[in-house]
Amino acid sequence: MKQITVSTNSLTKFPEINKKFPTGNAQFPTGKAKSAKEKTTFPKGRKEFPTGKASLHVWRWLLILLAVQFWPLARLGADPENLSNLLQKADRLDDTDHYLEAITILKGLEKSDPRNVEVLYRISRVDSDLVDDLPDDAKKKGYDYAVESVAYAKRAIEADPRSSEAHVAAAIAYGVMTDFVDDRTKMEYSKLIKGEAEKAIELDPKNDYAYLVLARWNFEMTQLNPILKGIAELLYGQMPPASQEKALEDFQKAIDLAPNKMIHHFCYGEALARLGRKDEAKAQYQKVLRLPPTCREERGYQQKASSGLKTLGR
Repeated sequence: MKQITVSTNSLTKFPEINKKFPTGNAQFPTGKAKSAKEKTTFPKGRKEFPTGKASLHVWRWLLILLAVQFWPLARLGADPENLSNLLQKADRLDDTDHYLEAITILKGLEKSDPRNVEVLYRISRVDSDLVDDLPDDAKKKGYDYAVESVAYAKRAIEADPRSSEAHVAAAIAYGVMTDFVDDRTKMEYSKLIKGEAEKAIELDPKNDYAYLVLARWNFEMTQLNPILKGIAELLYGQMPPASQEKALEDFQKAIDLAPNKMIHHFCYGEALARLGRKDEAKAQYQKVLRLPPTCREERGYQQKASSGLKTLGR
């Protein structure tokens, strides 16, 4: 999972991946018959598949092709150790910006086991990461990825309602969707973001990303512009309880649980800088610079942290 963009006008937003990949299921490959004798045609006016040796020959080859295509996936589902290795490989690919390869593995595993919660929530998170990296002229494609991310998160929760990671994936996906909706819908999604993050923490109090999401929610709710604040009060009846203190507390909890994750320090530093707490913000930026980057996104965090230090005055 990549950066959480801090913005006064948007709620929890989770970036960001740099490669696009096609959505949907791959079509079954087709090919030409080897010879005129093997070519099977439908006589004009007939709807039935022709019978005889030619039809049996075609069906035999069709069954062989099906077996060749899907047998490896069936084997993956039957081998827990291999499944675990492939999930770890997909995580490494995602973390190192090889998103196309990661999603290829995950969607292949989905075909073998469509209700595997670990596969489903990972696909949701990769889709979420894809959205922010798309160019400005690909907004429609970003929307498609965001919608798919929400759909996979919902499927993950349906497959295992007690999966903390599935609920985090849902919170992230709803946050990404706020880029593509009107202000009222944005605030409706804010309720879902908060609820999913809190559920994730309830199921796993050591889920550092869940605390990061909740920190972002608390912070952004205290920074709403007058229009969004009015909509929030209309939808909630009154402003939901949110505070800067709670936000900073949750940022710190995320760091305590995963002190070597650069994203936690960067987002905490950004929040502190916006609050004018310069010395504390500089300390977080300096930690960002001390951690070794593992991907393009983390190198981006370091560039922004370096710029932030210059703005705050070293």
